Amino acid sequence: MGAFKWPLFFVFLWFKVVQTEASTWTATVPSSVQGIDGSCVVIPCSYNYPEPGKQITGYTGIWYTKADDVIYHKDNNQIKQEYKGRTELVGDITQKNCSLKIDPLRQSDRGPFYFRIELGGYDQYSYRNNEVSITVISAPQPTVSVKEEVVEGQTVSASCSVSHSCPSSPPEFTWTHSGEKRFQSQQLTDGQWKATSVLTFKATKDDHNKPLSCTVRYKGGLEREQASNVLKVKYAPVNVKVDYKSHVKEGETVQLKCSSEANPPANSYLWHNEEGAQLHQGQSYKLINVSRHTGVLNCTAINTVGESKSSPVQLNVSFAPEIKKMSCSSEDDVVKCVCIVESSPPSMVHFVFSDRVLSSNKTETRGFNTTETLHTKSGSSEFVQCLAINTLGKVSLTLPLAVNGKMPNLYIFIAIGAGTGLVILLIVLGVVRKRRCGDLPTSYDSVTKTAETVKFQKQMDDEDIHDPDEHVYINIETDCDEAIYVNV
Repeated sequence: MGAFKWPLFFVFLWFKVVQTEASTWTATVPSSVQGIDGSCVVIPCSYNYPEPGKQITGYTGIWYTKADDVIYHKDNNQIKQEYKGRTELVGDITQKNCSLKIDPLRQSDRGPFYFRIELGGYDQYSYRNNEVSITVISAPQPTVSVKEEVVEGQTVSASCSVSHSCPSSPPEFTWTHSGEKRFQSQQLTDGQWKATSVLTFKATKDDHNKPLSCTVRYKGGLEREQASNVLKVKYAPVNVKVDYKSHVKEGETVQLKCSSEANPPANSYLWHNEEGAQLHQGQSYKLINVSRHTGVLNCTAINTVGESKSSPVQLNVSFAPEIKKMSCSSEDDVVKCVCIVESSPPSMVHFVFSDRVLSSNKTETRGFNTTETLHTKSGSSEFVQCLAINTLGKVSLTLPLAVNGKMPNLYIFIAIGAGTGLVILLIVLGVVRKRRCGDLPTSYDSVTKTAETVKFQKQMDDEDIHDPDEHVYINIETDCDEAIYVNV
């Protein structure tokens, strides 16, 4: 053999060896697969055979137990009874795919099993050395993955995954939270698959400390639930409110306390008035010597995420009545008296004449001020008294009435309510004689009282009223040509 022929011979020999190795009777199956009881299982299988050198007229794939019982055949009559209707080839056997599906899987379907191929017009072969067993398991528990601490408004992405062996009927996922769901499937080794459900949603404060879990339903009705993952959601303060004693007396001290819901908890509290000026910093705020003029307050709670403000707080301050202004005028025999009283709660106001006690004809209220207006015949009375009373005290103011068109020396009697009785102040203003202003008696005692008036004044004196210990500031007008303004 020449030097040139020897290399060709070795090349030809190498080609024949490779061709033989690539075209032998071989099968590739895992030695074992896992399958879920009641679900299905797919045994992945591929096979090979030597090149026939001629056309194959038919393909018949058969699966056997180790005891040579047929578990799959295209002729259903040859299949062992307990496997009938439960097995099928899911691969294209003409493309050397011999994968077998068992559905539903039973505890008895453990194997081992092997594959046999019958090639029409060529040859046949049993791959006994390539056995596969099935491990029948109960439904596995899924695993949930989620970032457990988020900020309100952020998008949460949670995934729930489980392995299975039935790609044609993957598990179904149910979440305890609503949101957008997306399914993913991934093929693993040895006939196993991984199914994943991805849930996305916007985190809210209502999700804080709430469990997030998923339930997996396998083919055949089996269900498994993942143990709950608890979400931690950071959010700015909400439900900011102020606890306080709403009804107070003027001059008292009031303690206000601010609270809120927040994660993390609020680390700062600020108090402002209705103009926005800061009054205090701290969760508690003590108001000393509360006044009727104490305005609207609010509290702002602050944490690392944000801040929120409470609803406006308005104290209900109560105080004894004060007569801010009283005036009387007369024309012919008709008297018009106006008495403006400031108090909280609103006062009961009467006009007391020497011979009768009357209520006003008209009442107007604006804020703490109540304006009472009376129209009546003057009669024989020389004085008229405005008497105001509420649960905290009483006060009265007396003005003269015109008699015979003359006004002598003007005496003003002011009675300031006290717990022990009425304090009578007599103020001599001088002699003012005007048209339609009459002479006045020289003292309060000279006013003739009817039985009705005496009874009413006694009723006022007997009221159980705390001493407000207040001053009275009065502007007085008469129906003469000149007005008289008095501060007492």
